[in-house]
Amino acid sequence: MRNKVIEVEGRLFQVKRTFPENRINLEKGSIEDLKTYFHCDTLFKAQGLLWVVNEIKDINYEEIKN
Repeated sequence: MRNKVIEVEGRLFQVKRTFPENRINLEKGSIEDLKTYFHCDTLFKAQGLLWVVNEIKDINYEEIKN
């Protein structure tokens, strides 16, 4: 799942990893610990998965004209 980008509520996120929800016990640990461990800024739970993502804050680009 390299370089996959998802859109959630109009915001873009780069997906770093996904895990089945039951693989990680979220009640036992801290969400902040998971963010630190995986070097990410956001975690989502959706479609039976835990999504480890970083928000894409700004997209720098240069338009190429032919």
